[in-house]
Amino acid sequence: MDASEDSNFLQDMLMGNTLHLLIKVHLHLQHLPDALIQSDLQPELQRSGVSGDVCELISLLFKPDIKALLYVHDCVALKDYGPLLPPLPDDSCGSDQDSVKVIRLIRNQELLGATIKRDGSTGGIVVARIMKGGAADLSGLIHVGDELREVNGITMEHRQPQEIPSILALYKETVTFKVIPGSEGEQAAPSPLIFVKALFDYSPLKDPSIPCKSVGLAFIKGDILQIVSQEDEVWWQARHINESDVQTGLIPSQQLQERRVILQRPETIFNSQQVQQQGAGKKTPI
Repeated sequence: MDASEDSNFLQDMLMGNTLHLLIKVHLHLQHLPDALIQSDLQPELQRSGVSGDVCELISLLFKPDIKALLYVHDCVALKDYGPLLPPLPDDSCGSDQDSVKVIRLIRNQELLGATIKRDGSTGGIVVARIMKGGAADLSGLIHVGDELREVNGITMEHRQPQEIPSILALYKETVTFKVIPGSEGEQAAPSPLIFVKALFDYSPLKDPSIPCKSVGLAFIKGDILQIVSQEDEVWWQARHINESDVQTGLIPSQQLQERRVILQRPETIFNSQQVQQQGAGKKTPI
């Protein structure tokens, strides 16, 4: 059968009364012990002299496609289709058990879309920025200020932020974090759709003041960009709208670019002391 015939067959089967009655029978059988079904009901149904409807029902029940359909129905009804999280070790959280959070992300070999840095006061590795549209942002589980304690069972104690990407590179599909949530502020209101046209060329690799060159977004004069976040007054998050790759990156904000134009010396705007004062710091993408 071609695609149209398969579609028509599936539609007729799903809309037919036979399947609905079959599902009702299946639901009723679920309330009976398996031993009773196997020892009493099945031989009873298979006795000679039963009606044609019963024979058809027995035939349908043992068809692989019907079994698969009923299995999917049960999984959806029980909401048993999410990833299984590993059990927490008894001594994994110590005295901070109430504040530690375990997060498993499925990233499909893509970057998590976050940057990390060393916290100046605690010395821990914390999330510095969440890139819009990345795996971390879409999960809604990792927030700015969260402190990383473990990555797939590897402790972050005495680790440098630059070491974390190489650790994450070992795990292509799923990553499990143990974090201490940071101070949770108010949820930001949804940003309106903002589109801008670039009036100059920009390369993050040539910008000495960008906090993380690898998450910068390059563009040329005339490109149309969508601004997805203006939470940082100095570095906005944007994406190209005319490309298949919709990855978000950092670009200079309007305020930063205007200051650069006025001073005519971009390299003197942000010396190392000013960068620290504005909270940019040195960040590492993960």
